[in-house]
Amino acid sequence: MKIVLSILFCFSFIALSAQEIHPGIKIKTAGAITDFFIENSNIVLSTDGGTIETYNVKTGEQSDFVQLPPVKDFMGDEVPTKIYSIDKTSGKLLVVTQGNHGFRNVSIFENGIPEEILNAEKDKLMVKKARWIDNNTILLGLMSNDLILFDVGKKQVICDLSISPYTFSDFSPTANKQFVFTADESGIVHKIKVNNCEIEKEFTGINVDNIYQIVSKNGIVITAGQDRRVGVYNTITSNNYYLQKDFLVYSVGLNIDGSIGAYSATEDNMISIFKTASRNESFVLSGHESVVTKMAFFDDHTFISAGDDHYLMIWKIE
Repeated sequence: MKIVLSILFCFSFIALSAQEIHPGIKIKTAGAITDFFIENSNIVLSTDGGTIETYNVKTGEQSDFVQLPPVKDFMGDEVPTKIYSIDKTSGKLLVVTQGNHGFRNVSIFENGIPEEILNAEKDKLMVKKARWIDNNTILLGLMSNDLILFDVGKKQVICDLSISPYTFSDFSPTANKQFVFTADESGIVHKIKVNNCEIEKEFTGINVDNIYQIVSKNGIVITAGQDRRVGVYNTITSNNYYLQKDFLVYSVGLNIDGSIGAYSATEDNMISIFKTASRNESFVLSGHESVVTKMAFFDDHTFISAGDDHYLMIWKIE
């Protein structure tokens, strides 16, 4: 009994030592947020309502709003075009949208004018995520767990890799874009060389079930697991560990040097901020009313999160 009480006291102390914070800015968006990226002092986000919206990080003011044309569902009715992924480089916006029969369209918008790179009807690819590697090359993650490096100028595949028979979840390129870390329903993390689509290394034993999200920064990789684990991999020192939680971990984030991590922590949709080296929890963020689906650090003291509740939230964590 004394041992049990001691354990409970320790958990209570840890919980009490973390400062609870509420969002400084709360923005209602036109749909559930599916993806976002940070550009200078702006957040550019996409929604399942077919909108691309831009907000200032400091003020929360909207500076741009784009509504994509609707598509027709299997009944022939017009419905909003769900956007699955967005990214930008040199003024070119990369967008993955819903097409017919579950396949996806991939387009590039430059000066507001779209150019179709992949067509759902013709190419029949189930692209889940796309990111720029350089000004003319994109990386595609397919639901089939295929990774494709694609030349958008020539509109042809440079290399492709079938990672495993498991369903793809997410990928995260390194800052220099030389490598990408991928995750799938197996719980295995793969480090892949981008220019030739070859597996460099596998990381096992931390997550033992589907990984929902993966983020890599400065040699640190963090994962969100269906096994209720937050996986933390130090690819430099191999000091890997996991945090066992009481609820499914849907989303994770890292600051730019990998020293501060974040994860969706509870069934009440709270977010925990912790130091990746010490594992100590610093802050608990409270405010989301549904599942947190995306998070990122703007800087060490500004945090951004989004959820199925159609809200973008900006937090001051200091």
